[in-house]
Amino acid sequence: MRDLIASFPDQLTAAAASMASQPLPEGAPDHDRILVLGMGGSGIGGRFLSGLLADSASVPVASGHDYRIPKWVGPTTLVIACSYSGNTEETLTALAKAQDAGAQIRALTSGGKLGALAEEHGWPCLTVPGGHPPRSQFGWAVTGLLHHFAALGHAPADAPDVLADVVASANLLRTESSPIQTLASHWADLLADKSPMLYGDAALEPVLIRWRQQLNENAKRLCNHHVFPEMNHNELVGWESGDATIGALFLNTPEDHPRTAKRMHLCKDLFRDAGATVEEVSAAGTTRLQRWMHLVHLGDWLSLLMAEKSGADPVDIRHIDYLKGELSKMA
Repeated sequence: MRDLIASFPDQLTAAAASMASQPLPEGAPDHDRILVLGMGGSGIGGRFLSGLLADSASVPVASGHDYRIPKWVGPTTLVIACSYSGNTEETLTALAKAQDAGAQIRALTSGGKLGALAEEHGWPCLTVPGGHPPRSQFGWAVTGLLHHFAALGHAPADAPDVLADVVASANLLRTESSPIQTLASHWADLLADKSPMLYGDAALEPVLIRWRQQLNENAKRLCNHHVFPEMNHNELVGWESGDATIGALFLNTPEDHPRTAKRMHLCKDLFRDAGATVEEVSAAGTTRLQRWMHLVHLGDWLSLLMAEKSGADPVDIRHIDYLKGELSKMA
């Protein structure tokens, strides 16, 4: 896992080159909404695209993480099924329902049943290399989805050449490698005996979810995330029971709403008054994708270093393997 995280910038560069060599059909089919299907390490890409394109896509973009699909899926819906292995049970079940609803379908996978279905039905499909933990292939998932979306006419407003922006993100991470690892090591020490609480602007929730998932899977730690301003209407009251066992980490970007930034500033003081340790970081980069990739890479390093410092195996997912094994015995 250390090698996979360290080579993330190279993964982005390779993914951009690979997508450039995988042309997609010219001309976007008529569609009035997009649904990205995926679970876990494959599903986070859909959340990212929904967030990245929130203020630029001309149609609604949603992500689905279940066996079910929304009732609104139909012939004018474009569904992108994303499964690294190609065999994700929930994604394949939801995909079958999308087929039944007459949706237009595309795919992103390393093969498996999804790859076979794409070949059988002639769906536009982008292929990524297989053989690694899905969560470690985040760069391939996001780059592939960006390529799909750009071909459909939905590119981020601040970087319409999406593959060039992916390469720029990789270069940024190489430049920021040392400060990223230094901060990640500091925070790993800080959180050794504290419960992580992750915060940011509502628009940044996909990044917060990625952090939470990585701390869960790599560091084997439970943690919580919430977004501003929504947390000011519920979770903030819960901070009356906050104490020194909590480490609150704030992720900041230039896109934070000005009023939300004021709310976060005020709440940091409340959290400190409760006894919690409060730390923050501002994302580097000149585009939203670059800033989000900077924060993702920081979170990945944090999860790895927390695992190494506690003696946890960042690759092991025995509970997930157990669950899949038991489910396979059931009808």
